[in-house]
Amino acid sequence: MLQARRQELALSIAVALTCAIVPAEAGASIYTQPITGVAGNDRPGGTGGYNPGYAITSNGGTLTYTLAKGDAINVESADPQVIGVGVTSSSSSSVIDASAGNVSITATRDVPATGGNSGSATGIYASSPQSDPKSVTVNGPISVTANDKNSKGNGTIYGNAYALWADDFASITINGDTTLKASTPGYGRVIYLTGNGSRITINGNLTAESDSNNTNYAIMGDGRSILRVSGNVDLTASGIYPSDNVNGIWNPSVSTRTEIGGNLKLYAIARGSTVMGIRNNGYIGVGGTTTITAIGNRTAFGVNAGHRLSKTEFFGDATITAQGGPNLFGGTVGVYNFGGNGGNGYMTFHGNLTAIATNGTFEGDSDVLGIDNNGRMTLATAGTVARLQPTGNQGTHAAYGIRNGMSFTAASDVDITVSEKAGATYGVLNTGAADFNGALSIAKAAGSTAANHYGVVTRASAAASATTHVNQAGGHVVAIQGDVLTGSNSGGFAGTLNLKLDTSSSWLNGLVLADTDGSVGAANLVVNNGARWIANGSGTMATDFGTGSLSVGSGSAIDLAASWGTFAPGSVPAYSLRTLQVGSSAGSGASVSLADGATFTLLSDVRSGTADKVVFGSGVASFTAQGTQNVRLAYDPALDDTSWINATSLQKGTSILSASPIVIVDASAAANGTAGFLAASGLSGQWSGTYQNALVRFSYTPRVSLSADRKQILLAGIDIAGDGSSAPAGGGTATGTGAGPGTSPGTSTNSGNGAQPGTGSPSTTPGAAAPDATPGQVAITPATGVLVAADAALTLSNLWQLDERAVSRRSEASRLDDAPPGSAFWADTDSGSLKGDGADGRGYRQNATHVSAGAEWRADADPGRGTLGVVYTHAQSRADLQNGSADLRGDSVGIYGI
Repeated sequence: MLQARRQELALSIAVALTCAIVPAEAGASIYTQPITGVAGNDRPGGTGGYNPGYAITSNGGTLTYTLAKGDAINVESADPQVIGVGVTSSSSSSVIDASAGNVSITATRDVPATGGNSGSATGIYASSPQSDPKSVTVNGPISVTANDKNSKGNGTIYGNAYALWADDFASITINGDTTLKASTPGYGRVIYLTGNGSRITINGNLTAESDSNNTNYAIMGDGRSILRVSGNVDLTASGIYPSDNVNGIWNPSVSTRTEIGGNLKLYAIARGSTVMGIRNNGYIGVGGTTTITAIGNRTAFGVNAGHRLSKTEFFGDATITAQGGPNLFGGTVGVYNFGGNGGNGYMTFHGNLTAIATNGTFEGDSDVLGIDNNGRMTLATAGTVARLQPTGNQGTHAAYGIRNGMSFTAASDVDITVSEKAGATYGVLNTGAADFNGALSIAKAAGSTAANHYGVVTRASAAASATTHVNQAGGHVVAIQGDVLTGSNSGGFAGTLNLKLDTSSSWLNGLVLADTDGSVGAANLVVNNGARWIANGSGTMATDFGTGSLSVGSGSAIDLAASWGTFAPGSVPAYSLRTLQVGSSAGSGASVSLADGATFTLLSDVRSGTADKVVFGSGVASFTAQGTQNVRLAYDPALDDTSWINATSLQKGTSILSASPIVIVDASAAANGTAGFLAASGLSGQWSGTYQNALVRFSYTPRVSLSADRKQILLAGIDIAGDGSSAPAGGGTATGTGAGPGTSPGTSTNSGNGAQPGTGSPSTTPGAAAPDATPGQVAITPATGVLVAADAALTLSNLWQLDERAVSRRSEASRLDDAPPGSAFWADTDSGSLKGDGADGRGYRQNATHVSAGAEWRADADPGRGTLGVVYTHAQSRADLQNGSADLRGDSVGIYGI
């Protein structure tokens, strides 16, 4: 049994008499008997027989022990209780003046030669009743060490090492930086508070280490105790193999308080059992930054607040790492909170949070969680970021970014990356109330091989409904990889997900589904302001919105292309064509609203008469489509078959048609068969190909129309516009009944195999949205690289043409000059500008300046006069081109003759 407390320390303490000791510093003393708070016992010549005795003064009943620089109190024996400083109810409160510096206190308990060996070694001990509270105060920096060499026998722990121990209503105060060390094969504590009113206060920084082969609670406060450290805390709790449980800080009582004003750096390792960095049933608050590392080979918690009344606050940034070990026992949790579950407890993070949980290599069903909340937890500060990284390395257990069973609120941004070896991964599993009011990112790690990955799961508990709100105020980036699920139970409780995607960088890359048990709640998905719902899966993808809704706004898309990756000329990922079914298994059904400008982004193979398809099924009880729905084709194999590119198609354009219209959106069964569309339009995209060894860029538009009953959107083919002189008819917006593909006035080319590149697997990272064609741009033009090269060649040519003018002018001057024979020096300057327009609609402007200088020699010759000269020319120019600008400079030397 753990010895929890001791009523009073007997004043008669057996001591081991000293041998010759060499002081650590000149003039320093080593005291081998303890401070007892009894002046008559401790002073030179006192009843304790101390040699040397302590220099003691008294002030109002409080004793002051003055220590010189380098003084040490080293008490060592095999007695049951070995104490460096001990003040009890029969002592006086004591002050230790350690302001001289380099003062230390050490208590060492040896193994007795015979008899029992249960006991403890304590550096500083204070104990007193409420009626007569006593205190120990240390003024100045201090180092305190407790070392109990006794182990255990017959299941009984004999060794206990406590650097500081305050009991009952006694207090210990240290005014200065403090170093504590506790070491024992038994139970270790660097700070130990017991009773109903004990206090330990450290006005300075604390550096502490507790080493134990058994249970190691490095800092432990029970009862109504209070620990306050004004400065930083650097704490190591080490369970030496084969250790039992290790806790860095443990508050077992709901009335215990631990307050750290500065930063907390905590490292806890259990080499034989469970580890917890912080274990709290009372109150723990950290004012500065927190760094916790907890490593164990069984269950591991970075922070564990396990009582409904527990209160845990981190006011600065927090980085919490938990790593479980190879022995099957329990889960690995970065942060766990039960505070607030039926009580007034809570856990709050005010700064940035990083929680990393990594399990060991064991097989079993132990889970790995970034945050596990069954109380009230708040990420309180907008603009901060919580990064959660749970990783399971082996086994069939699950990994959770956040598992919430009660109340979770995030004003901060939340970034979750989950990974598992073979089990399931969950970004968020909520059976309570979860509110994400900032940005939210959920991703499956690149190396994860989990059998199933879920983005957000909202399921009712046995006794209550559950609700997950994501970005309900709007304006934050939400990027969720994985399916979102809702569930219900036979008790009438349901899970509801309210998910708003309302920025152009927001997306859901997954499906909306019922829970894994087949039950369904309500999923309300809003896709607006350029956001995308990216369907991820293969074949026929059936969704279940339950009693929820789907709303797609203008410029936003249901995207069946991006889950494969980004489609670009020369870079087409493997893919297959699929069908997305939007529906509900709930009796009352779901609702769908498509705004004017809502878009379907699809893949097609018009030559084969197939394409992606979106079906609004009979489970959609209410269906509204306003204005015009747009269709964007991210890719069709015909775009890469450039056999249709010829002189005629470059001028007039062409149409690549399907043998019959392809149904790409179908609402026939929705709203009891009354659903329909008002209009549909194809959005233009851009692609590139090769014509006569030159790269050309072209615009293409899907030719869409409505079916005769307006319940379907049909794809007839792809229209490719020419250079503007003649464009094929039939594309654009359809508002009336549909028609077959008909005959295009342009050239319809159907050569090539049109095969799609395999079936592929959806990418873990969605591709970029397919770009629309730039308004007003010529439909078919040379590619940008070709045009830029042509611009550069043109400007260089013009520059050197200008260079010829100086020599021409000088030659004409020499011909008309009547000066006598001899040598001459001349100079010439020239500047000007050019402006040009190309046939492709591109223009350029060029300014050029030349400076020439020359020397020449004249001589009479029959039948006239001859001249020989040399010329140096410096030319510089600036050209403003369609795609930027260029600065050109050149120098030349030439010879001329007349």
